[in-house]
Amino acid sequence: MLNRAFIKSVCALTAAVALPAQALAANVVVFNGDPPGVGFNDPTPADPIGGNPGTTRGQQALNVFQSAADAWGKRLQSDQTINVIAFFTPLNCTATSGTLGAAGANWYFVDSPAAPGGKGMKPGTWYHAALAEKLTKTELTTEADPNDFYEIFSLFNSNLGNPGCLDGSGWYFGLDNQQPSNLIDLKAVVLHEFGHGLGFSLGLTSSNTGIRNSGFPTVWEEYMYDVTAGKTWLNMTDAERSASARNDRNLVWIGNQANNNVSAVLDREIILNATGVSPITPGPASFGGQVTQAPGRGVSGPLSAPNDGGGASLLDGCEPYSGPTALAGQFALVNRGSCTFAIKAQNAQAAGAVGVIIANNAAGTLSPGGAAADVTIPVFGVTMAEGAALRAAIAAGPVVADISASARTRAGTTVGYPRLYAPTVFAQGSSVSHWDVSMSPSVLMEPSITPELTSSVKNPEDLTRGLLRDIGW
Repeated sequence: MLNRAFIKSVCALTAAVALPAQALAANVVVFNGDPPGVGFNDPTPADPIGGNPGTTRGQQALNVFQSAADAWGKRLQSDQTINVIAFFTPLNCTATSGTLGAAGANWYFVDSPAAPGGKGMKPGTWYHAALAEKLTKTELTTEADPNDFYEIFSLFNSNLGNPGCLDGSGWYFGLDNQQPSNLIDLKAVVLHEFGHGLGFSLGLTSSNTGIRNSGFPTVWEEYMYDVTAGKTWLNMTDAERSASARNDRNLVWIGNQANNNVSAVLDREIILNATGVSPITPGPASFGGQVTQAPGRGVSGPLSAPNDGGGASLLDGCEPYSGPTALAGQFALVNRGSCTFAIKAQNAQAAGAVGVIIANNAAGTLSPGGAAADVTIPVFGVTMAEGAALRAAIAAGPVVADISASARTRAGTTVGYPRLYAPTVFAQGSSVSHWDVSMSPSVLMEPSITPELTSSVKNPEDLTRGLLRDIGW
């Protein structure tokens, strides 16, 4: 039995890039699905950059895709060719937000028989096409439809950086992860999206409702464990799976291969201890200074909830404080809202603060996003309830705060297992099929691109490969 992952029409193919097969590696073929003159065929002249020798915009984009496909191919084993249909085309975008790319398995298979020498699949279980073919040693997609033989379908936004589409940004087409701060590394995004197509995805079970396609579980469900319920998704009802998808920081991956890499990949968890308040695990910001990984050697200081003197709120930190020593040596507790996280941090740092704690203004955890190269003090987020507890302690005062690394736990884990992204408010397209944003350093398959990921993570050699090996790669 098989099932289509997408309902779509595929443009006439104009080119194909085949990567040479390597010993013990997968052969990944990227097919250019764009029509002449646009996307991968855009003739706009471009200077070679960052190891990318292309001399047109389209050629450079296609070279990035080939490089990403090559990187995955070297780290996977399969006798079956992995065919990727790719489009570099305009996607939804505004001046301040937009879709960078999307990809997934083009087909899913269940109970497909194995050819001689194949391992076969677990009975009654949906598998992503590329993995199903690896296990069965069979060209399942070609047998299903010779005209739609692709294992992975992908779309990436060619409009990025044009007026009205994430203004001031754009793609970096280099292959060296050395993109300027205002550009987004296309290779990192392609690696991420190809990861979904290869199998880093819950697949056909709805992460929102928990309902299974045709009643069959996906291969992921055996390894998805809800700490609160004490069950894997394989043993849950639809309603239980739906609730688990919203059980923030309590949905984890229990596969051995991914877990064997946790201590090597993830930093020690950062803990906030404050007078009169139970220990808190704050969410790290995507910018700002780092807390040392040596346990017991963090950052300490008085915790205050400073009045910024005006604006929409006196407690949001959106206006400059009274002078360069107004918060000297202190942690500043501010509320989320009214301005960017970066502005809050910049104002506190300019007033002499040693760190910033931002309290959420809605349910759920908070890992402040954005970028601010000039912020050198650590920045963290806490829940709305944790923020209220800290404010109450300050009112009873005085409060001394200490943020330091744990001697026992790793960032982004619960009871020792790596977390899947399961925010309290369900995020369509992001919830469940990603690692949690609390992981540090950032890893490839988090739901948002971060400066740390694109500049320092050796993609895809993080927890991603271990998870793929857990499901059969």
